This record gives sequence, C-alpha cells and structure tokens, in this order.
Amino acid sequence: MIGLPLTALDSPQLLLDLDVIDANLKRMFGAGKERGVNVRTHFKSLKCGGLARYIHERGGATFLCAKLNEAEVLAGVGIRDILIANQIVSPIKMQRLAELAKRVKLTVCVDTEANIDQLSKAMSAAGVTLGVLIEVDVGMARCGVLPGEAAVGLAQRIARSPGLRFEGLQGYDGHLQLMADMGEKRTKCLQGMEQLIGTRRLIEKAGVAVNTVTGAGTGTWEFVAGFPGVTEIQPGSFVLMDCAYHAVRPEFGCSLSILAMVMSVSPKWYVLDAGSKAISKDFGMPMIKGHAGETVTRLSEEHTKVEGEGMLAKVGDLREVIPAHCCATMNLHRQCIAVRAGKVEAVWPIEASGRYD
Repeated sequence: MIGLPLTALDSPQLLLDLDVIDANLKRMFGAGKERGVNVRTHFKSLKCGGLARYIHERGGATFLCAKLNEAEVLAGVGIRDILIANQIVSPIKMQRLAELAKRVKLTVCVDTEANIDQLSKAMSAAGVTLGVLIEVDVGMARCGVLPGEAAVGLAQRIARSPGLRFEGLQGYDGHLQLMADMGEKRTKCLQGMEQLIGTRRLIEKAGVAVNTVTGAGTGTWEFVAGFPGVTEIQPGSFVLMDCAYHAVRPEFGCSLSILAMVMSVSPKWYVLDAGSKAISKDFGMPMIKGHAGETVTRLSEEHTKVEGEGMLAKVGDLREVIPAHCCATMNLHRQCIAVRAGKVEAVWPIEASGRYD
C-alpha cells in the first residue's frame, strides 16, 4: 500500500493523518516544555506500537497505559519508561508484571495496603524493583484513596516495602474531560489539584519524598500543566481526537478517520459500507469530514446512514468518517493506515486492540 493514494484503497480502513498528528504533538509537547512539566502520552487511546514509536521519535519518550498488555506492546517497540495508570491485583498477572519490570522502568498505581504487600512479595521474589504511585480520588469517584491522611500511611508502607519504589501521586480527573463549560471545568479541576498537592505536602511532611505528581487529560491539560507541585500531565486523545473531544478542545485536529465507500443512494440519504463494527458510537454519532451538509443519522452494524438536502453522492464515492470516540474506535481495528498529503506512508498493526488483559 505504501505510496498509494486514498482512492486506491479498499474500504473500510482506519486512517491516521500524520500531518495533523505532527501538529498536535508539536502543540502539546511545546506547551509541556514551556510550562515545565513532562507530557506522558496515554497509550490507551492509541493501542498501536508503530504510532507509539512515531511519537517517541518526535520527543515523546514517556508513556502510560491502562492495561498490562498495552505496557507489553510499548516495551516491545522500545519504550523504556512506562506507567500503568491502574491497579494490578490479579495474582496471575504478577509474573508478567515482574518480567516487564526487568526490561523497562515500570510504575503502577495502588490504593490499598493489601495490594502494596502483594506487589512487594511478587517483585522481591523476582529480584526486581517496581515504581509505585498512590492513586488519589480528585472527584472522579472511581479508584483511589481520598485526598489527605489516607495517602500518608500508604506512602510510608510503600517506602519500607522491599521490591517497591515510592514515586508519588496520581490524580486523574476523567469526569471533567468532556465538560463543555470551560469556566466550571477549570474551577473543578483546580479544586482537585489543590487537594492533590495538599496530599503531597502531607506525605513530604511525614518524611517521604514525592518525585512525581501526575494527572489531567486532553480536556484539562492547560489547567494542570504548570500548577505548582504537578510534575507531569498524561493526555492521550490529543494525538487522534474525535468529533466529541474536538468540540471542547478545538486546538487539536482530528487525525483519525474511517475511510468508507458509498454503497447505496436515495434522494435524501446515502449509505456507507462501515457501521458500528468499525466506528464507535458510544459517545454519539460520528461526522462526515469535509461535507458540512451531510449528517450521520444512524449506525447499524455494517451500515452508516447519512442524510442531507441536495447531496451529490453517488455509489462508489469515498467519505472519511470522524468518530465520536477515538479510543473505542481504535479498539475495533487490527491495523491503521498512516497517510501524509493523501498518500499512504506506513501501515501499522494495532497490537493491543481487542485485548483486555
């Protein structure tokens, strides 16, 4: 496929526009340098080793992910600083975790004493050292301990546990990422960061050094980057984007699209040869790129219905569809086509798609 124009490709295909990705990386990494924070790119959105390597070559040396299998993919393409921004509690996964810690600088999150002891035992037995962050609940009400004293005891326990290295704190505000009201988002985000940094001060007062305080995402990066005491931000969707995220963060372009072909035409609608098995609809309906008068009204498993007045679509025409959720869409495909200026530059497998281990 290398060098072929989009018109020569079969459909459906997942496309990544490298020119848009380059602009997104330049904007985010440049802001990180300007504000003095590390930008750790979230791989859960990407799932593609070739794309991670591409980002690494352009200055993104550190990554985080949600699952152990994603960390293994990252290590396999040469990434050497990886955070699993989640709790690993399965005894079955402990051996994999220890093996990975032999190859890379690896960090995980915890929120219980029992998990700390479990990790310490497994890592000590394997003769490795694992980095640990305490996850602090800054308002998402998912995982994590409440801000304040609860984290102090955990930090002290990690610091004295063989096989573990206390790194610091994670406070992710996922509940704010797609909030449209920027004023309300900023206020709630800063409230969470004040709680997170207050927790840092308590731990340091107890005599335990805190090297890392990490959080934020594509939706809140600008409020967290440069906040006193925060060392790192962890956005991921900014690389790909989607029409839902773009509505609240328009400074980043949509590099991800699904190439689809018109397979049937009626006077007021046409139908594309890609549906919900290729385009995630969990965050809403997708959009048709470059055709403002054409509106997606229905996705079934293998069909997308597009309506509009005065459309000139005919059978065999190609359309690029921008999904409403980039992360879930990447998980539906097994390869992506990286394009530049309308021609194929690379074909990458999406190694972590469809995996939940």
